[in-house]
Amino acid sequence: MIIARKNYPMKSDVREKDNMYVLEVNLPGFKKEDIKAHVDNGNLIITASQEKETERNKKNYIRKERYSGQYQRSFYIGHSIKQEDIKASYKWGVLKLEIPKENKEAKKNVTQIKIA
Repeated sequence: MIIARKNYPMKSDVREKDNMYVLEVNLPGFKKEDIKAHVDNGNLIITASQEKETERNKKNYIRKERYSGQYQRSFYIGHSIKQEDIKASYKWGVLKLEIPKENKEAKKNVTQIKIA
């Protein structure tokens, strides 16, 4: 199950399929190379950054609303999902991640420590 953390700037949709979750994150205006995704301690962390403009004063802006800096969002995906199991693609400003569902058989094989 995917659980999203609050306070997020990246609008996202999560769909459930038979054997996976499909996560689509809106990242308009970002280049593919400016987007990073990794798994850390059961969380899928997505980071997108845009470089700050260094010559801002030279362009005579009257108003500047577009944000430059870094966005980050995390989703809890569980500890059994490995980073290499997730498939990602980026097209038309949407990052699409295919996340396999947790393997329930692996959970059944967990043994407990015997206490003497």
